[in-house]
Amino acid sequence: DSPADGKIRAYAVFAHCFTCSKELKSIVNINKSLTDLGYAVLRFDMTGIGGSEGYFPDTNFTTQIEDFLSVAAYLAKNHKPAKLLIGHSLGGSAALFSAMKLPHSRAVVTIASPAELAYLAHKLKNTKARAKKENTAETEIGGMKFKFKPQFFNDIETYSLKDKLPKLNKAYLIMHSTADTYSDISNAEELFNNAAEPKSFISLDDIDHLMLKKKDAEYVGRLIGTWAEKYM
Repeated sequence: DSPADGKIRAYAVFAHCFTCSKELKSIVNINKSLTDLGYAVLRFDMTGIGGSEGYFPDTNFTTQIEDFLSVAAYLAKNHKPAKLLIGHSLGGSAALFSAMKLPHSRAVVTIASPAELAYLAHKLKNTKARAKKENTAETEIGGMKFKFKPQFFNDIETYSLKDKLPKLNKAYLIMHSTADTYSDISNAEELFNNAAEPKSFISLDDIDHLMLKKKDAEYVGRLIGTWAEKYM
């Protein structure tokens, strides 16, 4: 998604939430605000999601990081390196771990992201138990059915942000809503406390987890673009 006038201030990469896709309305609307402010934003589907190839049950958090880094490499080769990295929910976690391997990136934004990856495994504890017993377990998320193998849970539980965040060495913006019923705002507090400076936190008040209202998503996009300006 590029500025209409072709004048690009900086490039960004946007990672969607767990089991969402790059076509989620909120991402499109956030990017509309960002392009109005001069950012070119590359949104993409993780492996096994949306328009991307691959088999979702064979993916895990490690493959999500690999996807993010692959997209960033494509952007750097064909345009310019991304200075701004954005991720929604679990996509924010992928953005954080990827940022540590992308020296040209200057700022990271997470929206409604978990403080630790193990929290997702806990939310899916029944699916995890069935997967370990039957080797594959199917569950419904956001109205769609997804299959999980034990390797997904084994992989995600090896990651911890607590020890990594002090070494991020990028400007970091945490965005979360007090009204988020999927991911409690205590996650944002934990992320903020564990992160090193420079760090910022913006409460999104009554905005839902998926930011499905157009005005909410565009507001989030304007906030991101304005905050990131000093680091570009």
